[in-house]
Amino acid sequence: MLVNGSSLGMRFGAEEIFDDVSFSISRGDRAALVGVNGAGKTTLIRMISGEIEPTSGELHVSAGTRIAYLPQQMGSFPRGPLQEAVCREAGEAERALSRMRRIHSDLEDAGDGESVRGLLEELSEAHDLADSTDAFRLRSNSEKVLFGLGFTASDMEKPLEDFSGGWRMRAQLASLLLSNPDLLLLDEPTNHLDLDARLWLEEYLTRFGGAVWIISHDPGFLDRIVNRVHELEFGSLETYSGNYSFYERTKQEEISRREKQARHQAEQIDRIQKFIKRFKATESKRFQVRSREKMLERMEVIQTHRDPRHMRLRFPDPPRSGEIVARLEGVSKEYDRTVFSGVDLFINRGERIGIVGRNGQGKSTLSRILAGTERASSGEVRPGSGVEVGFYTQEVDQELDPGLTLLEQLAAVSPNSSETQLRSILGSFLFTGDDVFKSTGVLSGGEKSRLALARILMSPVNFLILDEPTNHLDLFSRKVLCEALESYSGTLVLISHDEQLLSALVDKVYEVEGGRVRLFDGSFEYYLEKRQELARREFETSERKEGGRSPRELERERKRREAEERKDRYARQKEVRRSIERIERKLLHLEEKREELEGMLQDPVVIADSRRLVELQKEHAYISHEIQEHQKEWDRLAGELEG
Repeated sequence: MLVNGSSLGMRFGAEEIFDDVSFSISRGDRAALVGVNGAGKTTLIRMISGEIEPTSGELHVSAGTRIAYLPQQMGSFPRGPLQEAVCREAGEAERALSRMRRIHSDLEDAGDGESVRGLLEELSEAHDLADSTDAFRLRSNSEKVLFGLGFTASDMEKPLEDFSGGWRMRAQLASLLLSNPDLLLLDEPTNHLDLDARLWLEEYLTRFGGAVWIISHDPGFLDRIVNRVHELEFGSLETYSGNYSFYERTKQEEISRREKQARHQAEQIDRIQKFIKRFKATESKRFQVRSREKMLERMEVIQTHRDPRHMRLRFPDPPRSGEIVARLEGVSKEYDRTVFSGVDLFINRGERIGIVGRNGQGKSTLSRILAGTERASSGEVRPGSGVEVGFYTQEVDQELDPGLTLLEQLAAVSPNSSETQLRSILGSFLFTGDDVFKSTGVLSGGEKSRLALARILMSPVNFLILDEPTNHLDLFSRKVLCEALESYSGTLVLISHDEQLLSALVDKVYEVEGGRVRLFDGSFEYYLEKRQELARREFETSERKEGGRSPRELERERKRREAEERKDRYARQKEVRRSIERIERKLLHLEEKREELEGMLQDPVVIADSRRLVELQKEHAYISHEIQEHQKEWDRLAGELEG
């Protein structure tokens, strides 16, 4: 057991986040922590990491447990060359190496034998820690992890402060993985990862020997990693065994059951209230009325869940465009380098296209050229007739008027919609209650992105280009958006690493890679399967080159040895018990025989026969010796069984 939480509660002022939350984390656990935004997921993760203390309950972390925590947003990043900074931040591994270097330096200046012996003992401890954290392979492992997360050889000496925030988050993740912790706490680890880096991380985590708790809004990612789902809802924690898909099915059944109970309860409450209203002034019914009033006071209202089936968003019917929506011929784009060249791309009305590829290869650049917000360096870009473009980009929030409220932002693009309809749209994008009256200027970057997406949803466009639209949405809102896009009748271009969104929506895949844009011959599911195979082969090749085994394999080997030891121990215990039983049967027989002899030795007839008396005395001495020897063997076996 690494961590155990018992009856944990957290309050911020008068606001209760959760209460009476209990759980345990063991080595090898793979768990997802899910729940709507504001349920307290990040608070609970921070509590486990030791950043904050619970306001009630007990949290026990086993001695020596190493915990690594990746927050959604880092407060500060280390500086210096990428690889050096990542190794320096690699927790216990780097500290063990630093400690060993210090001890070696102290040994050179050590004088007497006593101080040398003390330093050698300290060096042995540091060596054991370095060995347990795989510190001796820190530099080679850092290259493997950094390459897996999308960095290149030329990035290794580049100052970390020169990278974008997303790439620095990847570097921070690399440091955590290299620290070889017992427990990894990851809060939205895929937000800044492209598909290849995410698939690499999936493969890494499946082979990781420690425990993992993940907060993520990426169902596909969770499905292939976790074997347990913890849901924070209504201030309490419910646990579901199985992967995320199993949780969803079970949850849906639970929702249906709870809604049925809620309807039944509502009918019961309605009947009771009608009785109270009808007979409140009737003296003869006074006790029945009071009894029902107390019943209502004691009744705990059944809370229902947010269910995407009960909220439907739909795009306005788009105007009809020409048959050809967009045509790119021989298009190239250059900045200080060539992003891509020779791109031929034809988009027909009604097509649903997914654009995939690693970050930095030009996906967003291609989307801006298609949307007409950026010019190509060469080649021909021809939009179709009657095309109205709706373009969601990760920087689209900069186009919002900071002085307008959220309701005014939507009303500007859909003046005929009622306030109720506008509130419904905003609610599906996590803006509820008085949030709708906030000024846009006070919103966070993520909130502005969600608002911009809601505006596009209300606009009558026939060519929709979406660049990472789900980055700031929870699982519930992603489903709502996916349903809206499924019913959208215009032409769609989707850039995303959300595999469920791509699988549900696109029927054609273009890959941007190595300066080329090529049509992938197959569905997105087929493309994903090929990339997974590639990630798996790269891991296996890397492990063969190192001549070693992965932490996951080592953990399996350890468990196999322990199982064999338990099996051998059980077999030996079984054998010992049988031997004890045999000795006890012999002792019983021998003691009965000795008692019989002792009776005969007291017989006057035997005593009178000296020859007979001597024979019986010899037999008694022999049996007494046998009893003594068997008793010694019994004591030895009993001691072995206790051990």
